[in-house]
Amino acid sequence: MDRHTFPIAVAVAVSLAGCGKVEEKASEKAAEKAAEKMIESSLSKEGTQAKVNLSEGGIKVATTDAAGKTTQMELGNAKISEAELGLPFYPGATRDESSSMRIVNGNAMSLQVAMHSDDAHDKVAAFYRDKLKAMADGKQLNEMSSNDGASISLIDDKAKSSLAVHVSKAEKGSDIAITASREGAK
Repeated sequence: MDRHTFPIAVAVAVSLAGCGKVEEKASEKAAEKAAEKMIESSLSKEGTQAKVNLSEGGIKVATTDAAGKTTQMELGNAKISEAELGLPFYPGATRDESSSMRIVNGNAMSLQVAMHSDDAHDKVAAFYRDKLKAMADGKQLNEMSSNDGASISLIDDKAKSSLAVHVSKAEKGSDIAITASREGAK
């Protein structure tokens, strides 16, 4: 799959699906289906078979390229658990489901979760710093902090995995973004 074609197709699909939201329910479904078919058609020209679903509040795409390699993407509205992420959600934080994503490409998986807490960014960063430090034996722990936030990451070269937590000061409280990636995913 051409990495330049896919983002353009997704952007067109989102805009077409957005146009359908203004119209009646039937028009909405028709616009979604047209956008799905357009993306699938665009990818098939490159030898990739694709199944696109825009009807569940996000974008789901499953592809198989000419070599048989599969990729599954859920952009927005991916249901990601703490266990799958490998790190707990901050207590009392609200999740921004529209910003969650899951990408499974062969045996590699990437996850992203966004949250908001009314707690101060330094308190949230301390929570995740403690969690990642407890997991750091034999792994590389990195941290960068400023007056407006912190980025803490844990990299496990042996397991080919990483966890990164970005906490930033918000107008009220903190915004939290957690990303996890690993090879050997199921």
